[in-house]
Amino acid sequence: MEGRPASYGVGGPAGLSVVFLHGWGLGSHTYKRAINRLMARGCRVYAPALPSFGGTADLPGEQMNISGYADWVASFMDSVGIDEPVLLIGHSFGGGVAVTVADRHPDRVSYLVLLNAVGGLSGRPPWAWVTAFGREMWPARHVVELVEAVRQDVMANVVRNPLGMMRAARLAQQADLREELTSLRNSGMPVLVLTSEHDAVIPRGAFDALCTAVGTAGQVVYGGHSWLLADPDSFDEVLGAFVDLQVAEHRTTRAPGRAAEVRKLLRGTQVPVHAARSMLRGASPLWLMSEPPEVLAADVALCFPKLAPEEVRAAARPVEGSKAVRLTIAAVDRRGLLADSTAVLAANGISIRRAAATSWRRRHLALQSFVIDNGAQLDEAEWQSLGEELRKMVEVGVPPTTVNPVGRVDVEVQGSGAGRSLIEVKGPDRVGLLSAVSRCFAELGADIESVHGRAAKGLAHATFVVIGDWDAETIAQRLLATAA
Repeated sequence: MEGRPASYGVGGPAGLSVVFLHGWGLGSHTYKRAINRLMARGCRVYAPALPSFGGTADLPGEQMNISGYADWVASFMDSVGIDEPVLLIGHSFGGGVAVTVADRHPDRVSYLVLLNAVGGLSGRPPWAWVTAFGREMWPARHVVELVEAVRQDVMANVVRNPLGMMRAARLAQQADLREELTSLRNSGMPVLVLTSEHDAVIPRGAFDALCTAVGTAGQVVYGGHSWLLADPDSFDEVLGAFVDLQVAEHRTTRAPGRAAEVRKLLRGTQVPVHAARSMLRGASPLWLMSEPPEVLAADVALCFPKLAPEEVRAAARPVEGSKAVRLTIAAVDRRGLLADSTAVLAANGISIRRAAATSWRRRHLALQSFVIDNGAQLDEAEWQSLGEELRKMVEVGVPPTTVNPVGRVDVEVQGSGAGRSLIEVKGPDRVGLLSAVSRCFAELGADIESVHGRAAKGLAHATFVVIGDWDAETIAQRLLATAA
């Protein structure tokens, strides 16, 4: 940036934008397991290597301060095209930089999360700070793979830019950001602050000073200074519900803009202008944010001309750059339709990588799409057979006996109101899981308005918007009743 090299990583679906700032001496490589947890929850994560680390050039001499780092992060966001306020997460030294970004560029941050952050001014001498950090490099409490990842980043940075590291270490050790934190408190910036029980790098007094300045009680979790590296599952548990709420709110606030983009793409197609406007105005935010606008526009176009009472339309399109195929189905809506269509796929041994579905009750219309792994391997005869089974499914349904038991899953009701519930279901991935869960909803009398699901590395995660007010215990009991 500005003629200087910069290194960064980015990944995750088109969703809530997260900028993750690493600690001193490290880089995004060390945090990849924690970052993967954020991506799995629907976040688009940007993880830059801060100046002097990971191959990113030093800041110019006059900018070598916390404010200079903060301005660099704002420039980074411009360079990679982030056009909305982000969930900004900073660990250790990255936490101090994050505080300053939020203070100097408040329009770029929607929520600030500080993990074992510098900024409360510990008053410790530099040698004590470095010694405490050094202990984090050794496997007293950490798993071996963590230590190796940390050492790789640290040693690469030492070899590449030892002087830059020492300058950054001095900034971290001397950072007093209480004035900036007080400014954030006065501005109303939402801030979540966490530390850990055995943090030997940031003393508890510095954490307390930080919390007092920003006006929050803070939270204490188990572990050392690098707890989120040592135990990314704990990181996921601590921040999971919070991140899910931010993702859900992001979908709601971004949905009108996404609907306008899809409507624009439908101009000049067979979809009537008034019909497109009406459909997208009433579309579920969960569905609108599930795929890029051009993909959603192609799916909506499949619904026109209007379907006959027992008609089903299906289109299979290759997913660029992979062997996967996106199967889109349009049919007259009814309770249990999602359970039936996914049962047909399961009966054919088809594994679903991603799923997105929605319905328009007044139009009696349902639209479902599934990204199928290795779908390109199906020949024309197999696709024709699958299409015939889907047509029969619409006419007569699928016998419940063809649905596999759901097995053990976790159920969380993230919110309910206005006659709808946002429900998350997570569990080990296997063929037929989405069908089994959808069947349970149908048997409970719950109509599914929309769903967005994904599977990766043996785990499945689906978010449902269900008509009615539901509690997690009722749903979980029903799912457990069909457990294998």
